[in-house]
Order: sequence, then C-alpha cells, then structure tokens
Amino acid sequence: MKKINFIFGVHNHQPVGNFDNVFEWAVKTAYEPFLSVIEKHPKVKIVIHYTGCLIDWLEKNRPDIISRLKLLVKKGQAEMLTGGYHEPILPVISDIDKNGQIKKLTDYIKKEFLCTPKGLWLAERVWEPTLAKILNEAGVEYIVLDDAHFLASGIDEKKLRGYFITEDQGVPLKIFPICQKLRYTMPFAQPEDTINYLKSEASDDPSTLLVMADDGEKFGIWPETYKTCYEEKWLEKFLVLLEQNSDWINITTFSEYIKKYPAVDRIYLMATSYFEMSEWSLPAKTQVDFEEAIINSDDNLKRFLKGGFWRNFLTKYSESNNMHKKMLYISEKIKELKNDTAAQSLKESGSDDPVNLLYKGQCNCAYWHGIFGGLYLPHLRHAIYKNLIEAENSIPPSTEICDFDKDGQKEIIATTKNINVYLKPSYGGAITELDFKPVSFNLTDVLTRRFEAYHRKVDSATIKIEGKKLETIHNAYYTKELGLQKYLKYDWYNRCSLLDHFFHKATTLEKYNDCEYGEIGDFVNQPYNIESKSRKTKTKDISLKRDGHLWLESGLIPIQVLKTINIKETAVNIDYEITNNHEKAMELWYGCEFNLALSNPNDEKCFYLAGERKENFSAKTSFEKMKSLIISDIYGGFNLKMEASDLFDFWVFPIWTISLSEAGFEKTYQGSSVTVNKKFLLEPKGKYKFTLKMDMEQI
Repeated sequence: MKKINFIFGVHNHQPVGNFDNVFEWAVKTAYEPFLSVIEKHPKVKIVIHYTGCLIDWLEKNRPDIISRLKLLVKKGQAEMLTGGYHEPILPVISDIDKNGQIKKLTDYIKKEFLCTPKGLWLAERVWEPTLAKILNEAGVEYIVLDDAHFLASGIDEKKLRGYFITEDQGVPLKIFPICQKLRYTMPFAQPEDTINYLKSEASDDPSTLLVMADDGEKFGIWPETYKTCYEEKWLEKFLVLLEQNSDWINITTFSEYIKKYPAVDRIYLMATSYFEMSEWSLPAKTQVDFEEAIINSDDNLKRFLKGGFWRNFLTKYSESNNMHKKMLYISEKIKELKNDTAAQSLKESGSDDPVNLLYKGQCNCAYWHGIFGGLYLPHLRHAIYKNLIEAENSIPPSTEICDFDKDGQKEIIATTKNINVYLKPSYGGAITELDFKPVSFNLTDVLTRRFEAYHRKVDSATIKIEGKKLETIHNAYYTKELGLQKYLKYDWYNRCSLLDHFFHKATTLEKYNDCEYGEIGDFVNQPYNIESKSRKTKTKDISLKRDGHLWLESGLIPIQVLKTINIKETAVNIDYEITNNHEKAMELWYGCEFNLALSNPNDEKCFYLAGERKENFSAKTSFEKMKSLIISDIYGGFNLKMEASDLFDFWVFPIWTISLSEAGFEKTYQGSSVTVNKKFLLEPKGKYKFTLKMDMEQI
C-alpha cells in the first residue's frame, strides 16, 4: 500500500500592543476551540508554536490554556517550536538580539513544558542564508519554510517530499518545506479534498512527507473560518478522516521524522519569504506590474517570478525604517552602557528591564503591511514606540549628530529626562520623532497617505455578506463601508513635523487637506544646513538654515529660513527668522506644519481648544487669528499647548488612510495635521521673526 507522512503544525501569535478584547476573542474563536478538538483525538499529533507575546497574555489571563498545552506535550501528542520570543523578523535585528530572543522562548519551554525544542518557527518565514549558522548556534536543529522558497531556487516540486540541509560557513541547518496546496485548502476546501490530495501524493517510498504549517488564526479568526471549522465541524471531520485513513497516513512530528529519515539533499535558498510577502514588499506601482505579470504568465514559469524581500519594506515606508533604525540604535546603546545603574533604577521603579522592552519593540507586525493591517494600525505602531521609548530611558540624555536612519545624511537626536526629539536636516529640517517620555508616546507617529496597489479595487469592493463562504483571504475584496474612494488622497511629502510651507495665493484648507494645493517654496522636503557641526554637544539649541527660493511668475525669489530649536524638559521652542533676500518687497503666505498622532477623532474627551471654541479631532477647520491652541488627548495621556508669539491661523484636518485587512478595506485615522499659518509683507532684506512653543503635560 502506498503511504505518506503528514505533519500538521500551527503558529499562534498576537502582536505586542493588540487590544485585550482581541486576545480574548482570538482565544475564544480559535486557540481554545482548536485545542478542544485536538484533545478529543489523541492519536492525531500536532506541532505547535506560541509566541511569547501570546504566552505572556495567557499566563496572566488564561493559564488554563497553558496547562492544557503542557498535557498535550507530556502525552507526546504535541511538539513545541521555539522562535524569537516577541516574534521579530530575525534577519533584521542584531545577532546578539537574535540569540537573546530565541534563548528566552527556549528557556521558557524547557522550564514550563519540560522539553527542549529542536525546531524554530521563523517569523513570516523571512529567510536569509546567514541565518543557518546563527540558528544552529542558538540550539536550533530545523526550521520550516514555504515551498515557494524552494521552487524559486529551481528545485522540482515533486522533490519536496522530505527535508533538506543547508549551511553557512559549514554550520548546518535542516529545512522542511511547507506545502502551499495544503495551506490553501485547509480549511477552505472540504476535508475530503485534503485527504484526496494526500492520497494522490502517497508513495511506495516510506519517507514521503507533506507538511501543512500555517497561522493558527486561520482556524477560527479569519473571516467565516469559525463557522467553517467549528459550527460546520471542518476540523473535527478532518481529524476523523486522518484517523480513519491512518493505515496509509502517518501523522508525525518534525523531530520524529528526522530520527527516521535522512535529508533529501543539500540546498541553498535565496533571501525571501512566502510568495505573497514578495508581492507586498514591492513598491506599489511595481506591485501592479508584478500582479499583471503573474496573471499573464504560464503556470510553469510562475515559480520563477520573485518580487521583493522583507527588507524592501524599509524603503517602501519611511515610517517602518524610522522604527527599525530606532530599534537598532537603542539596541546598540543598551550594549554600550558601561554599567547597569540605569537598568537597575528602572527595575526598582517597577519598570520592565530595558532588554525585554527592546525585545517587545522588535515584534514584527507593525513594521510591514500586506493583507493584514500591520503598519497601518496606529495602536500597533504606538506599542512598538512605547516599548522602545521605555527602553531608551536607560540611556543617559544627550544631543548627538549621527546618521540615524542610515541614508548617508546626518540626523540630530536630542534627549532630556522628559522629551526625545529626532530631527532630519536633510528633509526640511523636520522633526521625525517627538517623544513625551512620561507617557512613553511618540506624538509624531503619523503615517503618510500613499498609493497602494490594492487601491485600484476599492471602487469595486462590496460589503461582506454574512454566511457567504470565503475561498481564501488572498483573493477577497470586501469593504467595511461603502464610499471609501473619497478618502484616497496621496501626499507628495512625508508627514513629519516642523515642515515649512509657502502657499500659493489660491490655496484653500480643502485643497491643502487633499494635498492638491500650490506649494511655491522649495523648503518642505529639501535640505537644511546644521549650524553647529560638532558630532556631540551638551547644548539643546539646534539651528537649521536653508537658503531657498519661491517659484513665482516673475522667477525664482531667494528666501532664507532659519529655525532654532530649543529643547527644554517638557517643551520645545522654535525661534523662526524668515528673510526676504529679493530686491523687492514680497507678500508671503507661510505655514509651519505639525502632524500629530492623536487618538480618537470622534470622542468628546479628545479635542482642540482655541479660546472658547472646542472641536474634536475629526474637524477640518481653521482657528483664525489665534496665539494658542490646546490639544487634549485623554487616551494618549497628554495635553499639548501650541503657542505663537504673533497672531496666526491654525489649520487642522484629520489624516485618513484606506488599507486592506483580512476583513476587507477599512478607513483608519492616523492622526491630524496642524498648520500654523500667516500672510505677511517683507521688505527687501526684511526679516520676520516669531516663536512657536510646544509645551506638553501629562493628563
């Protein structure tokens, strides 16, 4: 009789910073019912990976789930996988952090489950060849990757019926391929279809193996899958079929299989992830071309089509790169600390250890975007920054000039006990990060509005009909609400803060909101000179200057902007000096823009206050001829008072993005733009001086 080995694995994860009710819902609709079905079928072996983010929540809120897992392991029914504790993309963190993250989860499994995990779940299956040596040295014997990794390397698909060995510098690592066919049929096709496919692959070779290892969330959390898996009993039926066909289906685990069978061959895989990730990481317009190429390609050639790889997200989204480089910066600074006095003081105050905070700040989900919200979800980004800021508290305050974001240009990082300010002189002299440390919050964590390849589908998306079966989440285009196309606005500059605008006279708030206004200056995203050249300095006064121009019908008009940023304990003061270097008098319309990460656009506890006038954050309006604006955000935990030394108009509008999630298209509030603007006349060589002050207090 022809037979086949089959491994069934699930990877369970919730991001750092996800809401408690989401954890509860995930346990109720996926993790617990999955366990309940598995427990009823003791002959069905399972491989399980739980991330540390999820374990931490379960230990606190549902320790019974951990106890049930322990029993499965003790009985030999389940094999546990290790991984980076807080689910980082391993290739893009330091080798020391890779080892530390893996060791933390491995040590937990050893202590609580009384077993030593030999396999590792690689976050998002993001593989780079140098991982082989690093993982081996961390005690890892094998990993699992998608068959797409293998197929792109030219291997025959029929050969992917076992495991392979790779190496780096002679240090080996075993790799199992995951079958895409099984990933797409389980649980989206009938249970019999999967059994029939296994039957078609059964062989006289006793080592023949197929692996299905994928997100555990697809068994209950993904749209319609709870109904499929538990109400319609897909999982129960599938396990029964496995038991009924146990004479030719051998349900095994990775470790058991390795003990019985040798590797198929040696292999070297290119840097990649699963196929969909290679699409998502491409620049949006290139992604459109790539999708067309897939549609028009012969099936035999599709496996050779390869998009980008995970690191491309760091060029696709500046916000992702800023988080990543902050994480690397803090990681390096923590290692440079000559003593642990700061770390000890954190522990004594009840704060977390800075290394663990760093690890939490490495959780991958907020760093990228595909079919899941990821980077587009403010609460996930805020959680990353919260942990990184708290880890940063172990670093003594200073002012440093360095290439922070690794673009070949110098940035400025100025920190005090209560504030961190990151400045990018080469990009408009902008503030790219402003942290208020008492609440561990980055006030400028705002996402730029960009074209995404899936935006072409927004017009034709429909509301999901309850009860309609979902084929897979990769081909569905639903929307949570109709009319979202009117929110598809695209920015031509990154939504940083302290950006200097010179408006065309026809500019309106509406056009400015839509980023379709006339910009006549060359200051917004152009380089400023740092007046102080020293790499490190104790002063918190930073002067940035640009000799730029205005584009007018009469030609280029020379204008100079000098801004001096003074950083105090809870405030940032900016002294401005705008000089007309033209021989004629000029009427200028100047605006200084701040993009602020505010919480809830419709909650009455979150508001702007100008004099007696109060508006919530959804307002698109002008507060005219004011010297101050108070921004109160109860959920962010801060009040921000913006003061000007002269009368200005304060333009405010919300920043909405349209992204794609597993449930369809959705509108997300990223924060608000606040632009202090004024028209004034400047004589030849005349100067206009004013001061802006941002003062923060904890609510």
